Amino acid sequence: MSAHGTTRTIGETRPGVVSLLARLTIAVGSLAGGLLLLVAVAGDGGPAESRSLAVRVVGGAILSAAVLAIVAVLVRRVDRRDLASFGITHPRDGWRAFTTGFLAWLVPAAVVLAVMALTGTPLALHGSPAEVVTAVVFVLFAVLVSEAIPEEVVFRGYVTGVLGERLRGWWIILGQAVLFAGFALALRGYTGVADLSMFVAMGIGLGYLRMITGSVWTCIGFHAAFQTVSQLLLAHDVVEFGGSTGMAMLALGVVPFAVGITMVAVLAPTRPALFRRVPSRRSR
Repeated sequence: MSAHGTTRTIGETRPGVVSLLARLTIAVGSLAGGLLLLVAVAGDGGPAESRSLAVRVVGGAILSAAVLAIVAVLVRRVDRRDLASFGITHPRDGWRAFTTGFLAWLVPAAVVLAVMALTGTPLALHGSPAEVVTAVVFVLFAVLVSEAIPEEVVFRGYVTGVLGERLRGWWIILGQAVLFAGFALALRGYTGVADLSMFVAMGIGLGYLRMITGSVWTCIGFHAAFQTVSQLLLAHDVVEFGGSTGMAMLALGVVPFAVGITMVAVLAPTRPALFRRVPSRRSR
């Protein structure tokens, strides 16, 4: 709040560059440290192994809570704003945005995978129905708490809000996308142009979702759907995908990102209740 009792908005103040860099470093550095610790605790086990999944679920829950706490302290004590101004609302207000984002990626991806399966691309489930469901649930929760929530809260939430103090529109999206890609490469190492392109495209796409919906939860849902299905298809024995790398990029990346983001862009101005709580006429 300002001295006159009005809420500050993104871009209303222009603090020094040193302050901006310090806040970004604290938020991103905390996330990086937590992820590195999580990887160290998980050891060399593959992403589909039970121990690795258990570590990701338990450790990820701790990481998400820690990241949310750090961001909350920065927002309230340093920025003197509220979490909602950074697109981070309470889950009871964000579940619609999460669900919309999740389905926006999942539906077009499912259609593409179904078409591929019908036209001869190997796609099969292995194990009993209970084993398949268990695997899906564990991978989803692991992705949600160890990747989607902490990364989106930091990059599409805090980083986007801080950059918005000095930048506007697409410059904010591009700025956080560059930081996101650099962050991913710093943790994983450079593994080729394909990975770099994926991280940049992912940062831009999720940043755009944040801009048009105003909700980090949309990005969390979209991110969670993308990574859950990708890991199930490419790194888990419960699902067999026999397509080429190009087909995987088409089914998991190009089509669902293009179609899903377009769907959200159409829905955001016409169905605002899907992304945030809209006060009823009685309460106005």
